Amino acid sequence: MKNRRNFLKHAGAFALGTLLLPACNSPKTNTEAGAENETAAADSADAGANNAAKGNLGAIGLQLYSVKDVLEKDLKGTLQQLASIGYTEAESYPGQQGHYYGMEAKAFGDMLRDMGITLVSSHVGSGNKDSKPGAWQQANLMQNFPELAAKAAETGQKYITCSSLDGSLRKTTDDLKRTAELFNKSGETAKNAGLQFAYHNHAFEFEKIGDVMVYDYLLENTDPELVKYELDLFWVVNGGQDPLAYFSKYPNRFPLCHVKDMDKQDKSKNTEIGSGAINYQQILKAAKEAGMKHYLVEQESFTRPSIESMRMNYNYLAGLTV
Repeated sequence: MKNRRNFLKHAGAFALGTLLLPACNSPKTNTEAGAENETAAADSADAGANNAAKGNLGAIGLQLYSVKDVLEKDLKGTLQQLASIGYTEAESYPGQQGHYYGMEAKAFGDMLRDMGITLVSSHVGSGNKDSKPGAWQQANLMQNFPELAAKAAETGQKYITCSSLDGSLRKTTDDLKRTAELFNKSGETAKNAGLQFAYHNHAFEFEKIGDVMVYDYLLENTDPELVKYELDLFWVVNGGQDPLAYFSKYPNRFPLCHVKDMDKQDKSKNTEIGSGAINYQQILKAAKEAGMKHYLVEQESFTRPSIESMRMNYNYLAGLTV
């Protein structure tokens, strides 16, 4: 039995290893590594721009949090820049003025459509045990969620996605049981509004509470029809897991994903897609075969202006054949 466990452990490590591109063999200074990343990213962007018409991934979307540094300073202008790059789908997040950046929900959806962008999802926080009722613009799963879901439906979006799970909701196995119940309830609320509820992971979901891995528990204890999952591929790999294994084990649970690459020198950071450590050629091929519908770029670490990074990300994915 011990030998079998060791075999499975090493087999899993091997499978995960195939999803990471080889790192450089010789150590480099920070300056050399940074210059190398800059060159790789630029080459990746150029290759994508030259081959954009050849890609077969389909519509390419963006989690707007990626451009949070400029978005709320110039909402319309930033969205127009993203549309001109080629993004045709978007996912919003609650900004400083709450959901939809101070706009009415329908008006926000209409504005995007006029630019040729479809709002496919919006993020909402989980809230915590102390959440108090307030305006729908500050709603979360535990506060005014039915009103937010009704507003979200006015945008024309299909999904409403919980962005993360507050620490107070995942301390014990009893907390996980209540959280699964909260997700099912939220899924029912979303369904009643004409939406599909989903949950977006980070890396903590791949840690265990007792003998229970948080992510697997939530997958196995929520209604597959009411609760879908937005697989953040960077955080899956960062958490030491294999996204291909999740596609296989939980079919039809992952209609959306976040695509962001892993910095080759600092694996806690992300970088422009195609210049990092993750083998997206392999992962996105498997994702497409597994029925993934929406590929949403997300980036949170930058060495250049965020809009420039978004152009590089788009060009790489637009030129990718999977």
